[in-house]
Amino acid sequence: MAPAAQPLKPLRIQVPGSTSNVGTGFDAFSVALDLPIKISWSPAAKTSLTRKGPLAESTLSIGQDPVLRGLRRASILTGKRIPIGSITVEGSFPPGRGLGASGAGLAAGLLLGNRLLGSPLTTDALLTEAIGLEGHPENATASFLGGAHWSAEKSKGEWLHHGVTLHKNLRFLVVIPPYPLSTKRAREVLPSSVSFARAAAQARRSPLLLDGLRTLNADLIQLGLNDELHVAPRLRLLTGAQSVLDFSLRHGALGATLSGAGSALLVLTQTGRIQNLEMKLARHVKRLWGENGSVLSARVALKGPLISN
Repeated sequence: MAPAAQPLKPLRIQVPGSTSNVGTGFDAFSVALDLPIKISWSPAAKTSLTRKGPLAESTLSIGQDPVLRGLRRASILTGKRIPIGSITVEGSFPPGRGLGASGAGLAAGLLLGNRLLGSPLTTDALLTEAIGLEGHPENATASFLGGAHWSAEKSKGEWLHHGVTLHKNLRFLVVIPPYPLSTKRAREVLPSSVSFARAAAQARRSPLLLDGLRTLNADLIQLGLNDELHVAPRLRLLTGAQSVLDFSLRHGALGATLSGAGSALLVLTQTGRIQNLEMKLARHVKRLWGENGSVLSARVALKGPLISN
């Protein structure tokens, strides 16, 4: 007689959020941030999902939630049924702000499903699936791998994720507006074509961005953040955003741009300057949006997901 299956134990997984695009790194560059999404799973009589913290703002149906989408995909890939359980998802930032909530949720769901089914799939395989579900590589890559990466497709469905060195003193302030921006709406305003001259100008600036982030050279960072594709049209959708970017630069930021597709704004600074800039930005944000806006401080999350019982 085969031994009785051991009952499954509760699982916890923590996945870093991320910022992406970062100016000229459009749809390629991502940085994992120590702004995590935390998921807990425990055996239950029926499947349920509860959102806590700022993620409770989400208006997605349970069926559309990225964690459950990742779980379902793990089930399809393995040909096995995911054990029924109760899931709690808690985030340190609200959804729709360009901080990789979807990518982190997909990563968590895929990893959780894989663990529940005995870990038959490799991390590389799961990351490739997450990129396919997301439609672009950057946020999922940051959540799976931690650190900073520049992603490029080598062939259909095969990706190279090149690690990017960032200065150890690089720090971020993330300004959270009181409103989200959907990825669909953010994509709709992008230009359908770009002139040769604009494309060439964009290509010239990307290496400057990476060298600036490695050396904390403000001139290089600001040139590298000067994007020809996505920043300007999206800023027009975001009330008060340009004011925050201009204010940050006037008060000593190394650079400032959108976080991902927005609506959050990414302010680059460094150790020794972040506290003063954070206080000034918090006052400016309060004048703009009252108590509904916020400023989060962040650093690079060097490690990817953590899974424990």
